Amino acid sequence: MLIKIKTLIVENHGYRRETFSRDIYVNSNNIISISDYPAIEQLLLAEGSISQGDKFSLVKVSHGNKTEDIIAFGTSAMIYSQINEQTTGRRLLND
Repeated sequence: MLIKIKTLIVENHGYRRETFSRDIYVNSNNIISISDYPAIEQLLLAEGSISQGDKFSLVKVSHGNKTEDIIAFGTSAMIYSQINEQTTGRRLLND
């Protein structure tokens, strides 16, 4: 089942850092773990890149022989409930 996750992209350009968000779709079967990520929140708050109420999680996704770390908007509980809600609700036969 694919779920939509709003991710934070951080690009370093030598003397400055650029941050922006992007929506991605991830197969929920490939998610290894989700944990809250307060360290990135503190760093970006100090730089003034985000607003005070933003929370972030680190989502580890398996790609066969390697894993990818994704910084996602929201707490780990919010992302878990999104996954749980989409996988336990009514679905089409070949969904």
